Amino acid sequence: MRQFLSPPPVGGDLHSHTWSWIRPEGTLTTTASTSTYDLPENFGGIVGDLSYQSSSDGATRPISVTSLSAFNARKQQETLSSGRPDTCAISPKSASSGEPDRPSRFQMHLFPTPDKAYTLNYQYVATVGEFTDRPPATQMPGGQMHGETIIASCLAVAENLTTDNPGRYMELFGQRLAASVSADRRLYMPSNLGPNADNSDGTYRGRRTSTNVTYTG
Repeated sequence: MRQFLSPPPVGGDLHSHTWSWIRPEGTLTTTASTSTYDLPENFGGIVGDLSYQSSSDGATRPISVTSLSAFNARKQQETLSSGRPDTCAISPKSASSGEPDRPSRFQMHLFPTPDKAYTLNYQYVATVGEFTDRPPATQMPGGQMHGETIIASCLAVAENLTTDNPGRYMELFGQRLAASVSADRRLYMPSNLGPNADNSDGTYRGRRTSTNVTYTG
């Protein structure tokens, strides 16, 4: 299961594929004068920046994620202590927090310290518990579409434990993994996410604007 959840790169990729079904969306509502908040128990990492919708004009505003060292340096340099947060950092909870047996718990730090309630939206990578703690085997992680890939992964690991030369089951796992990754990526194709308006397909869909320029001299 661990091999399936964190698979080797496929198709010339440089990095392991992150399954779409372990990237849920989360929300966090701030409280005035509170800068640190607990993240979900299954939090395993942040994806991109945070955002919230402004109550004044309805615009979506970003909150950038930075390292804890850069976050602390900014807190020391700036005099503004509270207001609309625009930066955050994530750190594991220390043993002194009262949960030494749960090192996977994380917390989020915001700066400036929120001056009122803001509803923050973010996406994160969720950790997956032990497979024995999950529902019946018919409810595979990611759905039944990945069931054959999980079986192939189990056979490949069993084969690797009994021989020094991985063979047909590792090859089968590679084939099934490529199919599962391809199916998972199709969930994020433009046809499922709306029109592609970034001009990457050679078509410009931006708004038409005009500007008057006056030359002098």
